[in-house]
Amino acid sequence: MQGCELLTGVFQIGLIFSLSGPYTALGQASLDGALMAIDDVNAAGKLRLNAVHGDPKGVPSRYEDLVEEMVRNGPLRHIVGGITSWSRKDMIPALERKGALLWYPCPYEGFECNDHVVYLGACPNQHLLPLIDHVVTRGIRKAFLVGSNYVWGWETLRVAREQLVKRGVDVVGERHLPLGDTECDRLLADIAASGPDLIVDSLIGPSNHAFMQALAAERPTGGRPLIVSANQTEADLAALGPAAEGMMSIGAWFEAVSGEGFRARIAERYGPDYRASCNFATAYAAIQLLAEGFANAGCDDPQAVFSAVAGRSHETVLGEIEINSVSRHTSLVPRLAVAEGGRFRIIVDQDHAIAPDPYLTNVAPAPARRAPNLRIVS
Repeated sequence: MQGCELLTGVFQIGLIFSLSGPYTALGQASLDGALMAIDDVNAAGKLRLNAVHGDPKGVPSRYEDLVEEMVRNGPLRHIVGGITSWSRKDMIPALERKGALLWYPCPYEGFECNDHVVYLGACPNQHLLPLIDHVVTRGIRKAFLVGSNYVWGWETLRVAREQLVKRGVDVVGERHLPLGDTECDRLLADIAASGPDLIVDSLIGPSNHAFMQALAAERPTGGRPLIVSANQTEADLAALGPAAEGMMSIGAWFEAVSGEGFRARIAERYGPDYRASCNFATAYAAIQLLAEGFANAGCDDPQAVFSAVAGRSHETVLGEIEINSVSRHTSLVPRLAVAEGGRFRIIVDQDHAIAPDPYLTNVAPAPARRAPNLRIVS
């Protein structure tokens, strides 16, 4: 098999994370986790990882170019990276042309399965559906949906809308902000006019920070709707400050689930005030799995490496996980948490991993809503 003659024990990998632009905090958190894992793998001495990092600076066209550059300029066929689905979809054509494999560490909206991607983040049946199942038990009657104007916002809110309507919740509004936009006045006015008791928030980066802070300033004494999200992590808490208080988020990892030893090593490396996030932990796990794949396959051939890790259980910082050999998605434990005092407190922690269902084939479709009777008036 091509590429299976590596005998030196040294493997080249690429890291692609934006350190500027609208999702800087998430990119930095992911890069931090990946670099710490690389150092841990190298310190163990079984093999060596040499990594090169490319910074797309949040510019969509740079992702495909960076894949081309990395794969063309050296013996490199594995990349850990991408934050947004936009970036992942931009990388896929280059991955297909070059026969490379992307280890994608972020939650995403589902409805994709590509032979050149390993999906390590949660898909909708592991984030949105458990989140909505939980909040509807609180007597929610009216929901407002808000997201960033790209594929994550569109698709997560589409799934949220379908599931809320299916459970008898009235969706009273939906708005999208351009990625990175911080102008929230009209959005706040629409929310005030519609009076929801739930806001499903799929905004990311500065847009989310501006929205949450403006909403908190508008209602400083409380009484705001319950805010829930499938993408808020510890990486957002410093920017949000007190505005995050009471926000509910779901993820495969929060700081509270990590062991004391792991937290201590993070603090030693990045400082005692560093807030590790799900992005950090999943990027760390991606490197762990990639190194295991190299060791077991004895080469860097993408198919051989994938086959070496898929279809069996792995103990990782995320807990026990398994990559499905057909869908290429990962079984994960969904954890529900509430922001309190600058940290997330876990309120629901499943005792087992949920198998991925990226196309929601095991979920009953939402019932069709009967159109209202209309009459023509002159």
